[in-house]
Amino acid sequence: MSRIVLNDLTFEAKSGDQLEGVSMELTSPQMIAICSDDQGAASAIEQLVAGSGKVLDGNAQVNDQDVAHLKRRHAANIASLAEIDLRGRRVNKAIKKALRRQPNALSLAATTQLAQSLGIQLDARLASLTDVQQQELKLVILLALRRPIVMLQDGLDALPGDARLTIGNLLRDYVQKTNSLVLFTSTDVSTMMRFADVIYYFNGSRLTSARALRASDGVDCTVTVTGTGLPVELAVKMGAHMLEEAPNETRFLYTGNIQALLPLLEQSTITDVRIEDASVEDELMAY
Repeated sequence: MSRIVLNDLTFEAKSGDQLEGVSMELTSPQMIAICSDDQGAASAIEQLVAGSGKVLDGNAQVNDQDVAHLKRRHAANIASLAEIDLRGRRVNKAIKKALRRQPNALSLAATTQLAQSLGIQLDARLASLTDVQQQELKLVILLALRRPIVMLQDGLDALPGDARLTIGNLLRDYVQKTNSLVLFTSTDVSTMMRFADVIYYFNGSRLTSARALRASDGVDCTVTVTGTGLPVELAVKMGAHMLEEAPNETRFLYTGNIQALLPLLEQSTITDVRIEDASVEDELMAY
């Protein structure tokens, strides 16, 4: 089992990103999403587990080892998308070079088969691959390393819808089969809700809340109601998180089955209803 434990941690990464008074325990097998209005918190966590930065207060452990001892050992336990570099003229050479001297990695045959399943030709020149194909290849290599902790950053955001779904499902399967811990972030709420087991919400360097997700949860949406007569208290009981309330307009984040909410929106005094995918900003206001 992989585990990251932070106890009232204040940390300054080498990049200048920070964590302030953060307490959290992340255990495998899980996919963890970091929701924030910037990349600072996610970047700080990644540098923390790599032993890059300074603990100013509190403490942090990765797999029961203090982070102070991780700097030279983290490579055996942690794989980061940022460290994946495609080298070689062709796809098969890039894969072979990436897996060289990686004793716990998938076999070359298994990794090339995985790349082929995504439509990547093994004899293709790296320079001829599209940006999406290059990102998919990097993600294949990242998983092929078979490290117990995977730092994905916002790697899914570089993929279009179909490819994101394919890779996301591949990641979920990887987590369960290898008992791993995957951390990622995204500017798209639906991506976090679709693939994460838990979302941690950050306001800058501070953790504000955590939210466990269930397989049956849908994707959050933002509802804007124009008019009057919305039964606000009942909407809140059903899963609404109020964002803005004005005399003639109400905005709220809804976290349930939207079909159940529709009867509340059929008041004769309500003149317009807009339902949109929730944004990161709306999520942070609610959580």
